Amino acid sequence: MTHAWQSYNLKLTCRFVVPGDVPVLAEPGRTPYDLNFRLLGFRVRVHPFFWIGAGLLGGSLLEGPNSSFSAWLIWIAVVFVSIIVHELGHAIAFRRFGRNASIVLYAFGGLAVPDSVVGGRTRRILVSLAGPFAGFVLAALVYGSDQLTHWGSENGELVRFLYRQLFNVNLYWGIFNLLPVFPLDGGQVASELCEARWPARGFRISLQISIWVAAAIAVYSLVCVYELQTQQFQVLKVLPWWFPPGSVYMGILFLILAVQSYQLLQQIGRGMYYEAPDDRTPWER
Repeated sequence: MTHAWQSYNLKLTCRFVVPGDVPVLAEPGRTPYDLNFRLLGFRVRVHPFFWIGAGLLGGSLLEGPNSSFSAWLIWIAVVFVSIIVHELGHAIAFRRFGRNASIVLYAFGGLAVPDSVVGGRTRRILVSLAGPFAGFVLAALVYGSDQLTHWGSENGELVRFLYRQLFNVNLYWGIFNLLPVFPLDGGQVASELCEARWPARGFRISLQISIWVAAAIAVYSLVCVYELQTQQFQVLKVLPWWFPPGSVYMGILFLILAVQSYQLLQQIGRGMYYEAPDDRTPWER
């Protein structure tokens, strides 16, 4: 049991560290080392810190007797492709609603930056959901292609690693992004739904939900880390095999998100936050 959980956690360390787009930081300034290109008509800028962040998230692949530099490079490529696909989902949705957008990859996540705000609550919800949905589509394509050709399950270890990471990152990061934690996509959707239900205090309620959910995930992650270090399994042994155990990085991330939500809630209480006017379309009111 202990050995199984150690092996399982090692495989999952790189899968469930951080969801696809977590704007913990503001959009970074430009540098001479940015990678710039266009994809489907969208401008894409990759900040050099993106490569550092992706490499750090996969650092466990360079540790221990089974370390693999090749697997580490594959991990970085998977993170790059997965976040690009996620942000493309947002950008295409922006375009569908008449807004141009650019994509920025940085630190531990990415951003789809529109040239102007999308009007209408339903439209904004669809834009938020488009990122995780794009990742789910990629995960389905990866899984379906393997079912047809067995390219990912019946080839060498590195190919199998590539298949597992492409599928799991796009599936589980999409699920994590749907959690009602601000400013994840699910937090944006929760904010819109709460404001629709309680116009005067909906955003405050969504932030309170965000604080509690993020704090719970942070505590869960720390419990998982403790159990894996002490070999005393209580929580992990009752989880189904497909449920991701927490990690140090996950705990730190959601702790930061809980603090950010709390700080924003405090700013609203002090009247420091500007609430936008009601721009719902007539059929949404």
